[in-house]
Amino acid sequence: MFQKGQKRSITKILELFSEIPEPISASVLSMGRFRNFPSGEILFCLGDPAKEVFLLIEGCVKTTQVTKNGEEVILRLESPTDLFGSLGMDLQGRHNSTAQAIEESKALVWDTNMFKAALSRFPILERNTQGILERRIRELEQRFCEVATEKASARLAGELLRLQKQIGRKRNGQREIKIRHEWVAEMAAMSEFTVSRFLAEWERQGVVSVRHGTIAIQDYKSLKSLCREPRTPSGLI
Repeated sequence: MFQKGQKRSITKILELFSEIPEPISASVLSMGRFRNFPSGEILFCLGDPAKEVFLLIEGCVKTTQVTKNGEEVILRLESPTDLFGSLGMDLQGRHNSTAQAIEESKALVWDTNMFKAALSRFPILERNTQGILERRIRELEQRFCEVATEKASARLAGELLRLQKQIGRKRNGQREIKIRHEWVAEMAAMSEFTVSRFLAEWERQGVVSVRHGTIAIQDYKSLKSLCREPRTPSGLI
């Protein structure tokens, strides 16, 4: 991906390069370098100096934080065309999360200082980067609101719809999500048992199918309707 003859077509689908002339996109791309990450490799750790910016080309990367109790919480699953890295750092210039490849992945990587220089040089690139950051913040805010106001089934349905947009892949006319139930549970703020119980019920209803660590959405409209179920007065499940 991103071979010399493909740059023009690839940059057209990247949010980072939206409305940016091809010569500028090519210049910014040339500042980066390709790196491959085997499944399980750590790209950066919470607290590390934020030295690089990553543009995922292939594969999937999970970004996580650890609670005071030592529990891992998944913030996001990065999919191809996602930008991450030193964009998420604290005031001391250190990463506020950990990133790990969960399958063989490939990324275009820039040194942070070089990427910042490109932002200063090309205001439209800075605008697009800001737009990406704002979208990610809105996504986190939406997840927080879901946890606070929606019942478990609605949260799970919403999380599956979000995941199918981020990491879903078309296969046999369906949108499949390759993910562990425990990860879905972390992202939807519920127990793995509850996730498995709802998925089994929805599978009987023909809404989803579950097999070999993959969740396939069979009835998109029904799943979307589950997102509108109000929270019960008794609280979270």
